Amino acid sequence: MKRAKITYKVTNDKEHADLVEKVGALMKINSANTTREERQHIRAMGEALMAYEQSIYPIPEPSTLEGILEQRMYDMRCENKDLAQTLGISQEELEMIINGDQKPDISLLKVIREKLDIPADFILDHV
Repeated sequence: MKRAKITYKVTNDKEHADLVEKVGALMKINSANTTREERQHIRAMGEALMAYEQSIYPIPEPSTLEGILEQRMYDMRCENKDLAQTLGISQEELEMIINGDQKPDISLLKVIREKLDIPADFILDHV
């Protein structure tokens, strides 16, 4: 028999605070001492907290090329040097582009579009 998925829903700040407290108490237990069911509850509570927080504090989409490059680094969990390597440019050149000190050339914009899956219309509107 398949078990039902554990879910939580947070709809207000009081529920949020209560759930944060419950998660905190469970997290204090050494992971080696938690049961599989407790770990499932922790995960479900974390997902509910995250969904509530995202509904209250939405993160706007970047409106600049520099902003989208920084977001892609975050999404890819990489640093400047890793993104620079992916794009085939030096770390210094990438930092200059992110800081707004240098504009990317057409060939780099094409690489950015292809490697980072950024829509061409966004790139054209923000360069």
